[in-house]
Amino acid sequence: MIVAVCSLSGAPGVTSLATAITACWPSTPLTVPVLVEADASGGDVASWHGIDSDQGAGLVSLAAASRTQAPIPVSVEAWVQAGVEKETLASALLLRHAVELPGGLRVVAAPADPLEAGRAVGALAHNPDLLASGRVTVIDAGRTVPGSAGAALLRHADVVVVLTDPGDTGHANRLRVCAPVLASLRQEGVRVGLAVAGVCQHSDTEVSQIASGLPVWAHIPHDPTGAALVKGEHRPPTRLRDRLAAWSSQRRDPEGLEWMPLIKAAKALADLCDDFSGVGVTSRVRRAVEVSAA
Repeated sequence: MIVAVCSLSGAPGVTSLATAITACWPSTPLTVPVLVEADASGGDVASWHGIDSDQGAGLVSLAAASRTQAPIPVSVEAWVQAGVEKETLASALLLRHAVELPGGLRVVAAPADPLEAGRAVGALAHNPDLLASGRVTVIDAGRTVPGSAGAALLRHADVVVVLTDPGDTGHANRLRVCAPVLASLRQEGVRVGLAVAGVCQHSDTEVSQIASGLPVWAHIPHDPTGAALVKGEHRPPTRLRDRLAAWSSQRRDPEGLEWMPLIKAAKALADLCDDFSGVGVTSRVRRAVEVSAA
């Protein structure tokens, strides 16, 4: 299953949300969620977590492999008889290009150089098979522009989450203009929904009307503590209500992090996307129509 997270104007926390969704994905012994930072404007995850760009794994190596990767010349029946699921082997192909961060998150980081990152995203948009090889792949598409490689990646996703801030005039206008293009993705079987960032004075119904009927799936609150966590920083809560929430939550579960508003919202969104995998989103037949989304 492929979940793409993007924005329409600017990038109001796309990487933070995509990282949190990946980290909060419902885990099973056979599910290894992988975050692929496919932002054509350049990546941030490597600098956040001090990933060494010389170690070989990352978006550039994944893009190179996508151009040369040969299909597995073994039937599904043969893998079953050997006691190995074909999907498990295919998932390992994607994991070869991922780095494991402290805490177990697997990430394919993009280079900071926009030219290098843009070329890699373009290669993946033309050869997306490796993205679909894992059980769960979360794509950070950053800001998507019509006709760009990042926008082309959206048509290969099963679910697209558009992070937007309707309270900002520029974001609201961009959402209105681009909504018909995003809605057209649904004709190809892609589920598209909105995640509203920050405080919005409009109701979900009003936001949906602006967005040509696209549903509002989540509200992503401003949460400096949660944002710092996904960046690999430790920042204790400062607001009284956050300290009380942390104290209460950790009494019940010392390892729990859902007292952070960002983590709680990301987990709910991850659960929703995971539920979609059980209602046929990954078994659809795509029509051969090129769709560019903003």
